Amino acid sequence: MVKIKNKNIFFLLLVVLLIALSSCAKPECKTSADCISKKCFLSKCENKKCSFSLQKNCCGNNIKEDIENGKPGNKCTCTQDYGKCEGKGKIKIGSRTEDAVYAKYLCNEANECVFGVDRKDVSPQNFPDSINVGSFKSSLVIRYNKPFDISRDSFEFRITLDDAGKDLVFPVKITRIKLLYAGQYSRQEQLIAEKEFDSSLNNIGDQAVLPLILNLNYKPQELEESGSIRYSIDYAYTRQVLSGKAPDGTNTYQNELKRDTFSSPTKQIYFVRGGNG
Repeated sequence: MVKIKNKNIFFLLLVVLLIALSSCAKPECKTSADCISKKCFLSKCENKKCSFSLQKNCCGNNIKEDIENGKPGNKCTCTQDYGKCEGKGKIKIGSRTEDAVYAKYLCNEANECVFGVDRKDVSPQNFPDSINVGSFKSSLVIRYNKPFDISRDSFEFRITLDDAGKDLVFPVKITRIKLLYAGQYSRQEQLIAEKEFDSSLNNIGDQAVLPLILNLNYKPQELEESGSIRYSIDYAYTRQVLSGKAPDGTNTYQNELKRDTFSSPTKQIYFVRGGNG
């Protein structure tokens, strides 16, 4: 065996051997298309090797950015970077802080993570009432959700003319609805919604369906709050009243306009302060 006495010659031979081996190795890529794709990285073939550079504004790069894949970045548009939109809200009960019963983080239609109520937890409530005056009878149904999300829900009033007296001159008009609320933090009633209407019931069996939202800026003190509501309906109608007798002895009548207000009994309600809370 030949012994290499000169260390310089040995290292020179070693370098030549490594160069020879590297020249024989297969190149990693010829073009950028040969490089594997990685999420949120741009690949490029340089000197027969693939290099990767981090892509900005890409959902999945572990960076919370204002724009993610062309959309505003948040928990609804990019859970990979922001985390999931989930969890219950918190409410105060005396000195304690507890989980809310219904309010939780949800993605709304605008892809924003806000407080809301899961639709599977909603139960529609229907409460009947009636107006019974001498000239007509009308049935009422107020419909609303339990719980009631103030950021999206509304009340529905369904009014049906069931019967009419001989003295009634059609139509019966619905002119205004008011909604009052007394909550667990305020026993005094507050006016939380009011709307004027011009709805006519022209025959027996006619029905009016009237929506009403909370339009007077009421917000529950806590994320969730229970209490009672009461509504009033203003209506107007015309009736014929006896005014005298004609020369031939028959009765004569004149029209008399009547305006009145129906006030309902109180009904329970459970408010949730949806939206951004």
